[in-house]
Amino acid sequence: MKKLLLLFLFVLVCKSSIAVCPPGFTEVIVQIIPDAFPADLSWNITDDNGNIIASGLFTGDTLCVPDSTCLLFTIMDVVGDGIYPPGGYWLYVNGTLIAQGNTFGSIAEHSFNCPVGSDCSHPLPLAYGFYMAVYDNTWYSFTPDSTGIYSLNTCNVSGCDTKIWIYENCPLNVNESPVGTYAYNDNSSCGLEANINVVLIAGQQYLIRIGDNQDNCTNPEFFLFGYVGPVTGCMNSTACNYNPLATVDNGSCIFYPNPLCSGPDLELDSLAFISSLALSTEFANTCDVNEGCVTGYGTRYVITFTSKINNIGTLDYYIGNPASNPGMFNQSNCHGHAHYEGYGDYRLIDMNGNPVPVGHKNGFCVMDLCGFGQYNCGDMGISVGCYDAYGAGTQCQWIDVTEVPDGDYRLAAVINSMHRPDALGHSEINYLNNALQVCIHIQRSVTTGIPSFTLLPSCTPFVDCMGVPGGVALFDCNGVCNGPALFGDVQQDAVINTTDLATYIYMLTLNSSVAGPCNDLNGDNTLTVYDAALAGWCLYSGINQAQGGTHNHCQFPRNILNPNDTASLNISAVNFSNNYIDIAIKSTRADIKAYQFEVSGITIQNVVSLANVTTFPVDIDFNPSSNSIFALSVVDSSIQRSNNSQALCRIYFSAITDSVICISNIVDIVNRNGERVNTQVNGGCFSSIPVGTVEVTPRGNITIQPNPVTNDVFIHLGAFKNLPEYLIMSDVTGRIVKKINIRSLDWFKVDLGDLKEGLYVISAQNKNGTISTVRFVKL
Repeated sequence: MKKLLLLFLFVLVCKSSIAVCPPGFTEVIVQIIPDAFPADLSWNITDDNGNIIASGLFTGDTLCVPDSTCLLFTIMDVVGDGIYPPGGYWLYVNGTLIAQGNTFGSIAEHSFNCPVGSDCSHPLPLAYGFYMAVYDNTWYSFTPDSTGIYSLNTCNVSGCDTKIWIYENCPLNVNESPVGTYAYNDNSSCGLEANINVVLIAGQQYLIRIGDNQDNCTNPEFFLFGYVGPVTGCMNSTACNYNPLATVDNGSCIFYPNPLCSGPDLELDSLAFISSLALSTEFANTCDVNEGCVTGYGTRYVITFTSKINNIGTLDYYIGNPASNPGMFNQSNCHGHAHYEGYGDYRLIDMNGNPVPVGHKNGFCVMDLCGFGQYNCGDMGISVGCYDAYGAGTQCQWIDVTEVPDGDYRLAAVINSMHRPDALGHSEINYLNNALQVCIHIQRSVTTGIPSFTLLPSCTPFVDCMGVPGGVALFDCNGVCNGPALFGDVQQDAVINTTDLATYIYMLTLNSSVAGPCNDLNGDNTLTVYDAALAGWCLYSGINQAQGGTHNHCQFPRNILNPNDTASLNISAVNFSNNYIDIAIKSTRADIKAYQFEVSGITIQNVVSLANVTTFPVDIDFNPSSNSIFALSVVDSSIQRSNNSQALCRIYFSAITDSVICISNIVDIVNRNGERVNTQVNGGCFSSIPVGTVEVTPRGNITIQPNPVTNDVFIHLGAFKNLPEYLIMSDVTGRIVKKINIRSLDWFKVDLGDLKEGLYVISAQNKNGTISTVRFVKL
């Protein structure tokens, strides 16, 4: 079927599999080959006003769209893992493949049919000169033939609130923020208009976007573009003012002990911070939670603010890029760009000096925003006399107070909280101006429960636990200021490693293991496999605290339930001949890293994992007192989600202690992001002793295969002194459901397709009564 899209959408019936669109229309083919999770997928096509003109789920379509309309194709995956290969999506326009992909994460976008310059896929060429940007966002492409400083300037020519964005690639989402840019400028020295001097590298294509702030400009924006010259500066790497970007030495090198070598000095702008404080709501997604921007899912109440960081020192604060300085960046995140570790640290502290979990912030890009600077996302830093800023509208530029109790607190913002030197080894000359704070009172509405805050009139300066203004000393998990203890380091060897994870599992087998401040990582005063899983989450996806890391993956306590993920357990098999039960798991949305559950009705003798040992090598054990089974992989692995139940573990028992065997409780099931998931038990119990069945001393063997059985069962009789006359099959109520006449001592087949699921007993009968029994499970 084809669809003809005008101001509205109507069906165009086609007589051929070859598209024949009328004049003025373009053929668009959306082809999708889904993976095992087709229900996760959806797609739409929108016009340049955001109106949806076509949509679908996991199947594609063939459409006819107007030639004159700029359109955006968007494919989405609700879980956030895209389409597993060999599946994928393909987008054809007039028979030409213009886009394809598979593991695209949560969303992928591709524009087509757009006028040149209206989107990043179809930029206008840019050369030196004076331009008029005709679209609300006009895109240009420029590839410099020489490395140097280039100028983009809307000052005194546009007369409205303009912005300039420079990208190295098409951004996934186009918005007002600098996220994902190579360089960016909003308000420069000429007021609301934008001006930027940026270092561009020869041979690298750059995408330049000229636009306005929140549709402020009613007329087209005008701008000037030109070459300023090469990057000049000190090129001697032993000099204290060495400029790694310079291509021309200007003779400015100075060396220690010259007093001008003192260093950079980052200062938080208190006016920008305090004047921007506001309460807002955010709907938290998986990325927000995983990155520690919020402390839970759903609607969150956050206090937002602006962080403006001035370099008032005598040297640039140079960071570089992840390729040249990988130790200064975290690239294990879901935002798709490197985070400069330890740059921004936002804290809420109660009046006793205890930190309150409210989220976490890292610098995704540290750049010059003053217009005349030289650093950008490709080579990060802040020039002397310049500044970087994170506006109050920037993602994660807040603290989450949704669950913070009413009371008085200190809200502190700290820049370069670890007091790290820059990439050239230059330390700041003053750390006292790296932190600022306000005192706030948080109170909730009696009727709505929505929190609000007020600034308190007096607030003593921010000091760390050692009394140092703007210091970085913190209490360790034992409450010792600058102490050596680490959350999750149960071996107490100053590092989190696989030995700690294995020790957690061993601790869970003991009745004497006590939850403490350093091992209870979710803060619920109980030790479970979730605490062990959080230690593993810190080890494999965070930065180890012993190495000075500050990523939220190692900040505890953390106790998050993901409302979008559900996992269920069920007893999938019962074997009374060999004394074991099998447990299966079903998780359609989440990969599972750890689990803990309890069973009743049996005495556990041993437990083994049935999960694939290659993809989920696991430490599994049990506590005989609580009949609790727990498992965690000490390597970075998980049970991949599936639409079907998967074998989880086999529990061997030495005795039956009740008339039913049950999964009595699921303590925790933990997903790959260190979150608990919703849990449920499906088919959790089996009767262990059918009503009316009398245990007898067997005078022969009844062997059945397989057990459990789905349809046909094979039966063999052996070691009988006298051959039984017939077999009686009974259900859990003692009701006879089948009588089988014995024709042979060899294996014979019996069709059980008419039986319902449940536990049954086969009894061998002769003239003296029952002489042997065996149980089996019908699935």
